[in-house]
Amino acid sequence: MKKVSLIAAAVASTLMAGSAFAAEVDFHGYMRAGFGMNADGGSQYCYGNGGPTTFGHAVGRLGDECDNYAELSLGVNKIWESSDGDAFNIHTLMAFGTYENGGLDGRGNSFQSIGTDPDDPWSGERASFREAWADYTMANGMSIWAGERYYGRKDIHIMDMYYVNNSGAGAGVENIDLGFAKLHAAVVQHKWKAPKIDNPKYQPDPSLPDYDPDYTVGLEGTQVYSTANSIDLRLTGIETNDKGSMEFILMAADPSHTDVQESAIDNAEGNTGDYGLDKAGFFLTAEHTQGHSMGFNKAVIQYATEGYAWAGFIGNHAGDSYNMELGQEGRESLRLIDWGVIEAEKWNLGYSFVYAQLLDDGNGNSDGKAMSVVVRPGYKWSESMSTILELGYHQDEYPWADKEDLTKVTIAQQWQAGSNFWARPAIRVFASSYSGDKAVDNNDLMFGAQVEAWW
Repeated sequence: MKKVSLIAAAVASTLMAGSAFAAEVDFHGYMRAGFGMNADGGSQYCYGNGGPTTFGHAVGRLGDECDNYAELSLGVNKIWESSDGDAFNIHTLMAFGTYENGGLDGRGNSFQSIGTDPDDPWSGERASFREAWADYTMANGMSIWAGERYYGRKDIHIMDMYYVNNSGAGAGVENIDLGFAKLHAAVVQHKWKAPKIDNPKYQPDPSLPDYDPDYTVGLEGTQVYSTANSIDLRLTGIETNDKGSMEFILMAADPSHTDVQESAIDNAEGNTGDYGLDKAGFFLTAEHTQGHSMGFNKAVIQYATEGYAWAGFIGNHAGDSYNMELGQEGRESLRLIDWGVIEAEKWNLGYSFVYAQLLDDGNGNSDGKAMSVVVRPGYKWSESMSTILELGYHQDEYPWADKEDLTKVTIAQQWQAGSNFWARPAIRVFASSYSGDKAVDNNDLMFGAQVEAWW
């Protein structure tokens, strides 16, 4: 009780001090939920985000989501405001979702407790505290922030693919006005459990100050737990032409190991030589946004090295971790993206194109490549009803595997809160058909219904 009283007193004193308290509560969020059926019997099967394809939902997400998911965000704006217009703002976000279990439907039964077993329908719900951060925003628009947050994410909505996502715990400064652009700088830390060093010859130096004899138990499977500290620099709002602008993003990360971990890396012999666990990497993104009378288009080029290279090749949520893989040294990738939305009176269209090239897999191989094309045209029957067709094609070829492809066709009838492409909530009934090398036997025709909303 004493602790509660002290907190209450602190809150009261804060509210009475300085400027008048004029906090503004901000509640918003996102959700999707539904069910699906396999025409051949059994559960719905999905091919993206946990299934056999890359780039998130490589053939489009419509009719291909086997999970329920929600984000609930609660913030307090202007919890304190100075006489000059400077203000403190607080942001929190909770996320809840069912497991994306290898493409299978993990949505479970009517009640799901918090659990970790994806095969148990009564224990399939995940909960995560995703955001807890505060910013101090000045009257001129510049702000400083610290905490854990979704930082500067960029996504292709119809693929649920985040091609930039440097989220995590960190601190930074935003909206530094340079005249021709705004500068944003941040430091974000990522935690990583590196692969096992499968080497019985590994022997750390016992004279090291952080030497732990228990660390050597199981010499053929020693884990290296590390962090990677990333620097994120961005230039935004560079005007290029009428309704056109450029944005540049540079992420650079460097693994941080203890002396014992460094000793493990230095003494690892016999498998792949240099394990690459201590290599710094870079991720460069250049994006041009072109607005027009019927919508917008974004053209993106990305180049990534070392621990960023795999995510920059075929990965989703690129940047939210630094992959200290074995044999990582020398890896490079290139990715080209073009996506946008066109809005007309009676129809609209979402589209995306992604092409990725593995320039070097760390072993001198450069024949890895992947591509994806998704189009989602919709016809508006009324302000609140439309018919949507989503067509997707994906193809990939890796140095260790043959070329494979996947085609998807989804048709959906939709009732939504407005006729715009982005109007939500939306209730849909759908049918999806899959074909190609990656199509799984008896999992080529799905039916279902879904609600998606944001507010």
